[in-house]
Amino acid sequence: MKANYQSWEVRPDDFYDQKTVSDQLRFLVQFAVLAPSSHNSQPWKFEVKEHQITIRPDMRRALPKSDINNRQLFISLGCALENILIAADYYGFATQVAYQESGATISLQSVRPEPQQEKDHLIFSIPRRHTNRNPYEDQMPGEDFLQRLKHNEMDDLSITFIKDQSQKEKIADIVSEALITAMDDRGFREELSHYLKSNITRSNLGMPGLGFGMPILISLIAPFLIKYININRVSRKKDESLLKKHTPVFGIITTKGDDRESWIRAGQAYELIALEAEKDGMKIHPMAAAIQIGDFYKALQSVLSISLRPQVFFRVGYATKLTAHSPRMSPEDVM
Repeated sequence: MKANYQSWEVRPDDFYDQKTVSDQLRFLVQFAVLAPSSHNSQPWKFEVKEHQITIRPDMRRALPKSDINNRQLFISLGCALENILIAADYYGFATQVAYQESGATISLQSVRPEPQQEKDHLIFSIPRRHTNRNPYEDQMPGEDFLQRLKHNEMDDLSITFIKDQSQKEKIADIVSEALITAMDDRGFREELSHYLKSNITRSNLGMPGLGFGMPILISLIAPFLIKYININRVSRKKDESLLKKHTPVFGIITTKGDDRESWIRAGQAYELIALEAEKDGMKIHPMAAAIQIGDFYKALQSVLSISLRPQVFFRVGYATKLTAHSPRMSPEDVM
């Protein structure tokens, strides 16, 4: 396996070889770095100290053109945070999270030193999860699955699933238009071009073309094309077909607040959904344009008759084909 993919090879049983609490907490970070992030920018850094793990943004990997207010960055931190909490639960740690303006600190206390026996724990979904942008089968996720996910709702956070075809088509039009508007911005395209990688990249960051179904030759020239052409105008009909005909369910995570803590919590909720979907044999695909660009989120609110602020929009279903993981930085790189 290439060095930039080795982080996916984390072995849960290796935790029990760690000699100190500090080593154990550092081991948990191996699961955090497998979280999703916008453009696969991995904009996080971790500090392990005594019985705490602190997660902060690394602004060197922020996206000032596509994520002006750092919403997507803090949602990414929330995904990484949730992976730590899931892994900590598996290894018998009681946890408490303190949300801060610049991230979050997790306090951990070991309450069960013996090995975990639960074979379907979500920790095993973490190294299997990946974003799947392919068409999904015409098979509706079970109602029990959707209701199980809605149990993660809180007073200030709501999870909505859209199955009605009429609503789906209206939302698909909004999302498609948001994608085109985003790509009309030259600065957005240039920033994206730095994170779109060839299928043979050695970079630890970014999105190889294989995740978009590109053959190797196309992946080599795709960054150049993205930089100068709004490909979403060209692919509009294909994008709309993907959303209207090949996506059984849309999901939207909304929050009462629209601040950094709300964004982190929305990221936590999204990661839980992604891992539960993986556990049940489904895939998930976040699409940020309608959330982040202009006032398209207001159009989503109107279609759904909601007042809470949309934070994460995603597709969920049974994928017609699987795609590979994206590269990852090593835990040592971000601690």
